[in-house]
Amino acid sequence: MVLALSNEPASKVEPYVEQYNLPFPVASGSTAGGKLGAMVGQKGIPHSYLLDPEGRLVWHGHPNSLTKKHLKLAMAGADRVGPKAVLSWRGEIDGAPPKALEAAADGELAQAFKLIEKEAGSEGAGALDESLSAHVADLRKQIDLAVGRGDFGQSLAALESLAKDLKRHPLGEAILERQREIEEDETIQNEIEAAEALDKALELVANRGIKKAKKSLQSVVKRFPSTHAAKRARGLIGE
Repeated sequence: MVLALSNEPASKVEPYVEQYNLPFPVASGSTAGGKLGAMVGQKGIPHSYLLDPEGRLVWHGHPNSLTKKHLKLAMAGADRVGPKAVLSWRGEIDGAPPKALEAAADGELAQAFKLIEKEAGSEGAGALDESLSAHVADLRKQIDLAVGRGDFGQSLAALESLAKDLKRHPLGEAILERQREIEEDETIQNEIEAAEALDKALELVANRGIKKAKKSLQSVVKRFPSTHAAKRARGLIGE
């Protein structure tokens, strides 16, 4: 997860976030960054902090000096979160079938619905069915929002996982239809191709810095001028 902190007011931060299509939350009017910077001897901005899964600071410095080595150090021992985990629903409903709750927590939504159906007359089964249906609707909404802002990686993986899991369930029909729409949408496919090109350029940025990766970033802008990826690339190279 990435979180940006700025001591500037929202009136200044929001246009910047929109202009460069930043794909992470930005807190405005924050004094936390300054306090943290004072603790570690920060000398300038921008300044990044990398935490491991336990919340320990493992690296800090200018973003351009962040390398794969630092990231591997931070992620050592971290659990890998796949699309199935994104589907997970966790909650407590009195009288709900325990095995259905377990399946939902594991992201096995189709299995959870099957177990609910087997115990349709039991106390709590109906409430769990409603909660899971609402959960699926919310997942679809979040996926569409992510696609709309150009965040294709995990969102499309989650959509694929959701479609595969619910392909034999009535809720799966609309999800499969949405998946087909995305596959046939030339604009979205162009955005996806642009995002993949930007990912490669960002990998070069991480390994060699902005200056060395400038041509790759400019290539993204040239090949995919009207995409979210191009907007981010322009922001990185200052265009």
